[in-house]
Amino acid sequence: MEPRIVECTRVITPDTPVDVIAYGCTSASMAIGEEGVFANIHKAKPDVRCTTPITAAFAAFEAFGAKRIGVLTPYPADVNRIVSDYISARGYEVPVFGSFNADRDTVVARIDPQSIENGVRELVRHAEFDAIFVSCTSVRLMEACAELEQHLGIPLTSSNHAMAWHALRLAGIDDRLGHYGSLFDLPLAPED
Repeated sequence: MEPRIVECTRVITPDTPVDVIAYGCTSASMAIGEEGVFANIHKAKPDVRCTTPITAAFAAFEAFGAKRIGVLTPYPADVNRIVSDYISARGYEVPVFGSFNADRDTVVARIDPQSIENGVRELVRHAEFDAIFVSCTSVRLMEACAELEQHLGIPLTSSNHAMAWHALRLAGIDDRLGHYGSLFDLPLAPED
């Protein structure tokens, strides 16, 4: 994926400036490294602000004031290790980690929202934490996020959920959209 970032960035409104570009793959963002993704984007659009799903997740954790993160992924074991290590290396604790252990994106895209909800509920049964992160841009959680947060009493975000919020905030859009979950009522933490 990394070799195509520059080329793909160039085709995004080539003659019109944009404020923010979001790179949409969580595991690749960690495998390449956020800084590597941003460096490639900046080769094509040097003045744009950037985010990735994991960058956005970290911004969400800061907005939530969360340090202990429950993580749910669809990934196989080798990718799960990358995710857990990456989050831990940034200073967060991961007291519980769940996975669907899917080895193909075509399988991940077919995990229905009810299964994701069940997975999140299962995390809550096994540990205490400050927030939940559901990793992978192929996972569908946006529509259920606010209701699930209300039932569980804990902040919840996912790759696409956090990335949409972060891109809006980086673009200077501070609208409160709590019907998508508590994150959408929060500003960026001051260091962002």
